[in-house]
Amino acid sequence: MVARKDKNQKVFCPFCGKAFRGDHNYCPFCGQDIRPYKDDLGPVMSKIQSATNIDMKSTKVRVLMSLTIFVLVFGGSMFILDNYYNHVSDPPAQDVDVVEPDPGAMGKMVELRTGGYLDLTEDFLTGDLRALPLYDPELKLKMSLADRNQKDYSKIVWIVQTDSYNNANTKNPFYQKVTKVSASGADIYSVTWDNLEIGGFTVIASCYMEDGTCDVYRGNGIYYGKYTTVFEWTYDYTRFKLQFSMSSDDVRSCLNIDPRSRLDLQSRSSMLDFITDNQVISDLQTSLKTLYLDNYGYTDIGYTGFVLSFVQTCFPTVYDSFNYRVTDYWAYPMETLLWGCGDDEDKAILFNAIMKVAGKEVGLIVLPETTVAAVQLDLSGYEGEMATVRGLYRSYVVADTDSNLALGEIRPYYVISSDGRTIYYNGEIIHGRYGLIAMSS
Repeated sequence: MVARKDKNQKVFCPFCGKAFRGDHNYCPFCGQDIRPYKDDLGPVMSKIQSATNIDMKSTKVRVLMSLTIFVLVFGGSMFILDNYYNHVSDPPAQDVDVVEPDPGAMGKMVELRTGGYLDLTEDFLTGDLRALPLYDPELKLKMSLADRNQKDYSKIVWIVQTDSYNNANTKNPFYQKVTKVSASGADIYSVTWDNLEIGGFTVIASCYMEDGTCDVYRGNGIYYGKYTTVFEWTYDYTRFKLQFSMSSDDVRSCLNIDPRSRLDLQSRSSMLDFITDNQVISDLQTSLKTLYLDNYGYTDIGYTGFVLSFVQTCFPTVYDSFNYRVTDYWAYPMETLLWGCGDDEDKAILFNAIMKVAGKEVGLIVLPETTVAAVQLDLSGYEGEMATVRGLYRSYVVADTDSNLALGEIRPYYVISSDGRTIYYNGEIIHGRYGLIAMSS
């Protein structure tokens, strides 16, 4: 007989971490889809205590359990490689250059021959865990227990996980679990991460003795390296590919952000201030335009629709509570490009940054359920219908980056007046903080 779940039991969202009661398919706080994790959201303390004989009341273990619960929640998306590392030997190690940390560093800095570097803390910093870059020729990271910690363990469970969404990952957040057993004769004291990802990561080694006692080592780090990806999308029944790169310095500028400082900046700024451009955005716009001109004759409407389809397709919606661990985070275009995802605001800002580099005036429209972009276009000779809003001096075409709507289309529960100055939501005029934000020329 299968035990019935108590719908009143308190559970925790794996994305925002907030507790709630009831049988929800979507978190009532952050809106993320929690259906794949519903079987793992309940209390797990008693199961862990039974399996490990660990005192769950100790302060040290409470800290450990916070991490363990997170690991269990994402168990459905684990990429299990238990057997892989028992049959693959590590490639020869190369020399490692350790550099002095700069003021923005977390801990020990390890410079990489492939460009970029690692910033290591916790048990990496104390030396209880070691991280050795390997070049085979792709960059790998060999992690091992210090010699002084290599006891007569019967089993070590290694876990590697990343902190944030990244469109290069097959699983998000990336999760890799390797179980090594001493009876197999394999080296259980080290493991190699052969697909090192940009951004923050955590390594956990749970070391078990025959009597069930367990020592846990944990190391945190950030990998600042060159980021390269290939965007693929379909526009006008044609498949397009675009290779995109960011230098390790550009990557670091995106990663070294304090969310609290960002929230403070947001409280003193307009969202328009985040529509920034630099050489990376300029190069991206040039590549997009070249790709478009290789297939079409240029028109304002055609090229803008092409860029809109690129943003809509290549940047899936991921909520700020998951990606940045805060409820509302205005990402700069570079950050959205690095993570390959964003919410409605982030994607609207990215689209506007590209169009601004292309020489267009842009703006943002904050609506009750979404934020959409707006771009000033030459509509002379265009006979179709376009949803437009009126700025101070001219009209702007609506571009909804968080949907599959075409350029100039708006969601059915919104209506724009004929003069473009009033927006209705479900028949009611939008007031207060909603409506048109001043345009940015």
